[in-house]
Amino acid sequence: MGLEQREGGKYITILGGKFAVRVAAGTKGAVARVNKVGKEVHEVFYDSFTGKLVNIRTRDGQYGKSWEFDFKDGAEVYTLQLSFSNSYATNILKMLPNVNLDKEMKVQPSQKIEDGKTKSSLFISQDGTTLKHAYTKDKPNGLPPMVQITVKGAQVWDDTDRLAFLEAMVKSDILPKLEGSTAPAKEGAAADDGFGATGAVDPDDDF
Repeated sequence: MGLEQREGGKYITILGGKFAVRVAAGTKGAVARVNKVGKEVHEVFYDSFTGKLVNIRTRDGQYGKSWEFDFKDGAEVYTLQLSFSNSYATNILKMLPNVNLDKEMKVQPSQKIEDGKTKSSLFISQDGTTLKHAYTKDKPNGLPPMVQITVKGAQVWDDTDRLAFLEAMVKSDILPKLEGSTAPAKEGAAADDGFGATGAVDPDDDF
């Protein structure tokens, strides 16, 4: 899958249940829209992509913390960027223990409206088989449940503990197996083990 280059690298986000790639105005097949900061942007949309996962990191940026998943397709490496507390990202993370990291995977998002609510999901398949979550309601395998907290007088669901668990799982169990990850620094040194790296450009409003 060839992607257009933008400043900071080749970036993919998810918008409206499809993969979106920011491109230059006039690009064939691009759709124009005005984003939430009033800027006109142009994007090409894809139903799915196939690539080999080579790195994962988190990033603190102008628009908050995000996940960045690097996928390799031939000689190209492109980055799927999703906000840290995001159902698509959580879906990927919960499936990672069941992914054969030596092989390519097909990734496909989905979005539909049921009973007036938007429901988002994401599917990963390898060798024609759709992978299942390694952490489920019936078999959480250590994944903490979401808890209700009060924010400004309203009850909301909080996933802080769950995300901390998944981030630790990625760091300990997944990153060491990925060809593009950076080895942890020695004790006492400034570590860059793929988490909190700098240099990429935050998307304007892809979250």
